[in-house]
Amino acid sequence: MSALVAAAPDTRPLAATDAAPAPIVHGHVLSKRWVYIQNNFQVAANIRRVTDILDAARAAGFNGAVFSDVKFDRLDDGSLIDDYYTNLRAVLDHARSIGMTVLPSTANFGYSSSLLWHDPDLAEGLPVKDAPFRVVAVSPTVPPNHFNAKLVPVDDGVRLANGDFEQLPASGDTFPGWAFQDAPGTATFVDRIVKRSGAASIRMTDLGTTNPGSGNGRVYQRLAVEPFRYYHLSVWIRTQSLSGGEVRALVLAQNPSRTLQWNPVPVAANQEWTRFDATFNTLTHREVLVYLGVWGGAAGTIWWDDASIEPAGFVNLIRRGSTPLMLMSPDKGIEYEESRDLPELRDVAMGRVPYNGVYDLWHEPPQAFVYADMPGSRLHVDDIILASYHHVAAVYGDQVTASLTVPKVFDLLDVMLRSTHREFAAAGAFGGWMFNHDEIRVQGWDESRGFGDGSPGADLAGNVSRLRDMARAIDPAAPVYVWSDMFDPFHNAADTADPYYLVNGNWSGSWEGPAPDITVLNWNHGPKARASAAFFSSRGHRQILAGYYDTPPARFNDRQWLAALEGVPGIDGVMYTQWGSGYDRLAAWAEHVWGGAAWVSPPPASTGTPASRETPGPAPTLTPTTPPMSPSRAPLCLPWAARGR
Repeated sequence: MSALVAAAPDTRPLAATDAAPAPIVHGHVLSKRWVYIQNNFQVAANIRRVTDILDAARAAGFNGAVFSDVKFDRLDDGSLIDDYYTNLRAVLDHARSIGMTVLPSTANFGYSSSLLWHDPDLAEGLPVKDAPFRVVAVSPTVPPNHFNAKLVPVDDGVRLANGDFEQLPASGDTFPGWAFQDAPGTATFVDRIVKRSGAASIRMTDLGTTNPGSGNGRVYQRLAVEPFRYYHLSVWIRTQSLSGGEVRALVLAQNPSRTLQWNPVPVAANQEWTRFDATFNTLTHREVLVYLGVWGGAAGTIWWDDASIEPAGFVNLIRRGSTPLMLMSPDKGIEYEESRDLPELRDVAMGRVPYNGVYDLWHEPPQAFVYADMPGSRLHVDDIILASYHHVAAVYGDQVTASLTVPKVFDLLDVMLRSTHREFAAAGAFGGWMFNHDEIRVQGWDESRGFGDGSPGADLAGNVSRLRDMARAIDPAAPVYVWSDMFDPFHNAADTADPYYLVNGNWSGSWEGPAPDITVLNWNHGPKARASAAFFSSRGHRQILAGYYDTPPARFNDRQWLAALEGVPGIDGVMYTQWGSGYDRLAAWAEHVWGGAAWVSPPPASTGTPASRETPGPAPTLTPTTPPMSPSRAPLCLPWAARGR
């Protein structure tokens, strides 16, 4: 520490530069003290909101902000009102005037609605292979189309036994047809009074007390399936004073262990009969477990009725070159062609409800019309065809990611990088780019020509490397930042036997993509925090610790995090990262992190590569915290207790 020149503990930096005095905490000179701000700059009232946040942050000793707004990806497409640019400029001018460095968040991979706004067909998807459809006659339409038939999914016999709960036990409360039922007669019951239709439903009541220990109320059954088939799961649900736990219509596979349906059931504490719809793809599996129920429930009642499974058809069909639609005869001797045998097949609702870039879990399947028994067509009524295609798979309700490799994605990103640079630089407030690669949960199933060996890790590495080069071509001196999780072998890039969500494998090797001059915003504050930080340091990356996560002051743990990383070189700062609680705790958090610390002039090394390397070693004990969650959003997560069943 001989290179550090001590200053008075109460000194505050006057400019948001690495050369300004900064607090030193457990050996880390925190030259970057940032706040993460999600905002819609199109709303005039938000301008005062953001400037107030910046003022409060500056007064507390912060010197920078990352701005996140999905509209940053639309600055040049003509969809924004003029006031948007005026509002953005007002905030940027204010940030510059008070000495705050600001960066735009862009390159949204993982949560890609802003990128997919431009073309919903750029979504990553899952493959369907040789799904059988039948040509069924319909009333002919008027010219010029002359459609007289359509493709209808063949009933392949995959269905829930007693999904309507109409087969009742001779005695007791155990429903026939279901392989497992939690605590029948104690926590789960046959209900002949409250039902959506027929004679009965299944009721689950006060699970925290009727099934103590787990609070679970579930039924499940095993289904034999074919690989790479696409299904629609539907069930009706009613609740009364329901509290606690996770409500799921869950589809699990094994060998390898994988959850195939990740979307929670959005129930209210009190609701009348409401239908929940979702889809799932069997991927490589020949057997799946279908669960209906509650994990970790507390009180109240939930009823389930009329559950069903059917082929999903062409719902959320993706159409681009690397996700081809192939329609074959059963012997594969004929490949049917659009324009000759059928009109172009598209799902016009895919990624467009209620607006571009937003994908629903289910809607009425598109009408797949064909020219049957017509001149030039090779299709006939009652023919069976085998369809192969790709469909969107949303996670946690609305998360869809864009392709990492399709050339059009990079064309769009080049426009986005240039437009954000232009707007921020025009205000003299461009502090660099924040790449928003985060929790990418679908990847690796299409036919695009990827990077390296084409593995998910290689594709992600190639993606971020190319983006960094694109950014450098626009502004060679501007710094680039990226979240840690998708490049961290101790986090989402772990080389595990189980695949990552709906990825075709895992993200191992992705860390080869970020060049050492990319600063990592590290949010791995769990048990492997030191191993993670040391790993990035050993590869030459500077780091900013992205902490806070809506924790009440009594549970602030970020100073302990800095203590746990003592001796790891290249920790340049911290960021107050919130997604729900707001900014009222800015001053309290600042006091927690650097309160009472000496303020020093950072050495020149703080702007370069870490001067030393460290092999990951044992981590000092940290106060237990909640598991790391995404800085960009906090989707509902479930500790999958069901996997043991």
